[in-house]
Amino acid sequence: MSSDWTVVSLREPDQLTLIEAMVAAVPDLNVRQAADDSLLELLDDADELQLAIELPRLVRVPQEVTRLLAGAEISAVPGTTVPAVFTPGSGDPADQPLWWQEVHVRDGAPQASVRAESLCHEIARRCDGVVALPQGGGV
Repeated sequence: MSSDWTVVSLREPDQLTLIEAMVAAVPDLNVRQAADDSLLELLDDADELQLAIELPRLVRVPQEVTRLLAGAEISAVPGTTVPAVFTPGSGDPADQPLWWQEVHVRDGAPQASVRAESLCHEIARRCDGVVALPQGGGV
């Protein structure tokens, strides 16, 4: 089993942004590409999988975000812009492009949940986004 964190952001988490976020949040993990380069795997020094990061996807219908994340605890990063889809009355969500990125944690991996939460908040901070915590909360 794994736990899933989701970052929903106004700006695309491009490759440079992801690298900077990983260096800031999880500098002790190694990176390798997997699944035909659509997934980044973060490994500890023993080559044990800790986190898997899917490449970001553009959300075509912003309302789908609220449907897919219904009931999820949303964590906003202080000082960043929160997408309108999460702040009713702040504008038309259709006017904002949204990016969806998932980070998966393998259960039983030591400190993986703490690392995932830190990484997701770092990505959200850099891309004006929020983090949807896994069901049952984060760390």
